[in-house]
Amino acid sequence: MFKKELAIKINAVVLFCLGLLDLLRGFMHTFNINWASANIAKIDPHPDALMLMGSFGISNFLTGFIYLYIVWKVKEKASIILFLIPAAYFIGVVGMKLSGIYMQSEFNGQYMMYVYMAICVLSSLYYAISVKKSKRN
Repeated sequence: MFKKELAIKINAVVLFCLGLLDLLRGFMHTFNINWASANIAKIDPHPDALMLMGSFGISNFLTGFIYLYIVWKVKEKASIILFLIPAAYFIGVVGMKLSGIYMQSEFNGQYMMYVYMAICVLSSLYYAISVKKSKRN
């Protein structure tokens, strides 16, 4: 059940899907920003908020393309990336909490991100267990 080769394939598929999702998020945050801010994020269409949302969309395009590249060229590293994604978000959350700004508003995008993070954690955990079990054998 916990085979390293299977874990690599699963994590490559997961990272591929997250890459496509990030490209979709990038599109929504940039090209469809007014609709997304009003209907998904539920944020006021203040120019500063929209600029920040658009800037985040640019980073979504970047991560989406990087994830697809990793799957295409070095899929055996997908597990490391799936571990680094929630680690990076954790660092960001700690920084925002220390700054006193974390979750002062009701941000609807957080619920999708909980699922996104859970998928990353579970996938990388599956790989870690597979490696540990394969070393025992």
